[in-house]
Amino acid sequence: MEMDHLVSSIEGFANWSHAEKIRFFAWMLHADGRERFIASDIRKCYATAHLAEPKNIHQQIAQLVKQQDLLEDSHGYRLARPVRDALAERHGQRATTVQIDKLLSELPARVPNLEARAFVSEAISCFRVGAFRAAIVMTWNLAYDHLCFFVADKHLAEFNRQWPLSFPREHQRANIQAMTKREDFAELKESQVIRICRAAGIITGDVCKVLEEKLTKRNSAAHPSDVIFTQIQVEAFIDELVRNVVLRLA
Repeated sequence: MEMDHLVSSIEGFANWSHAEKIRFFAWMLHADGRERFIASDIRKCYATAHLAEPKNIHQQIAQLVKQQDLLEDSHGYRLARPVRDALAERHGQRATTVQIDKLLSELPARVPNLEARAFVSEAISCFRVGAFRAAIVMTWNLAYDHLCFFVADKHLAEFNRQWPLSFPREHQRANIQAMTKREDFAELKESQVIRICRAAGIITGDVCKVLEEKLTKRNSAAHPSDVIFTQIQVEAFIDELVRNVVLRLA
């Protein structure tokens, strides 16, 4: 979990008491898989968050142990379960949101073309203002565009061999008989491009499944419907497409 990003997203965090900060840092250490921590771990959290640590951190921790907010044993400290659960309820979803925002923000340096970078920028803008339907559509555009560039750059021969086998009638009626560049993929439906890629072995069955599932959800988001998209659903949509398609197809 990204300490600095999450702390920065919490309004007024710098004004919290040291006890509140230590409890929060302890929760984050647990969230990152640490069952126990020691005083030096909390010091590192203060440093990562660019905050001044208390003059006597051991005294602060001892006070939290006395209050039974922290539990101590021979291996170090851990948050008491009620405190841990309360912090997870308050900040767990915020942590996920920060991770998704960071995942999108780091993509421009990793995507291969300017068009995809424009999709990333628009997806970030939509996500940050809570325009969840638009965020779904823009993230899909990003992933599908990335797939098409991936095929055009590395797998045109396989794609062009498979196209007439998978869709012979559509191939006969097409304005072009072979793809040569990214723009040519507009000749086909998105679902057809995905199926051809799978049949040609360009993408795995898992990637194909992700794309087909997300295309269905994109269609629901893009067309008038009474389907409601929550922030949690959109975050899962973005995370799976980016990690399992955009970053996987390189």
